[in-house]
Amino acid sequence: MIERALIAAGLLLLGACLFLAFRAGHLRRATRRATAAGKPAILYFRSDLCLPCQTQGRFLQELQAALGDQIHIERIDAHAEREKAAQYGIFTVPTTLVMDAHGAVRHANYGLADVHKLVGQLQTVGVGAHPSHLRM
Repeated sequence: MIERALIAAGLLLLGACLFLAFRAGHLRRATRRATAAGKPAILYFRSDLCLPCQTQGRFLQELQAALGDQIHIERIDAHAEREKAAQYGIFTVPTTLVMDAHGAVRHANYGLADVHKLVGQLQTVGVGAHPSHLRM
């Protein structure tokens, strides 16, 4: 019984390590391909056929309305712009990449990223104060 528990714990630890290594590699590859935006940016990879993408789109509209020109949000249809999606190593939608003002990818979100999470990530790349009127 203890052997099974140890094997299961080992497999979970191995899976977590592999995921973290993959994510770190993905951020490095995306950063090398990024271009300088001049201000913090979010690249939002989406698809018309993706239901969670609609929710993510609403989160980003709310964020853009609250932060105005402090950030640039680029919406990219991952199916229509396959080369750009491949350039950034996108394998699922929705995916949001939070970039600093120099074009370096600092955060990658696979799946939905709520407004609160995005605001926290944007603060780490130099976007000013927390917009108090955002729904959290």
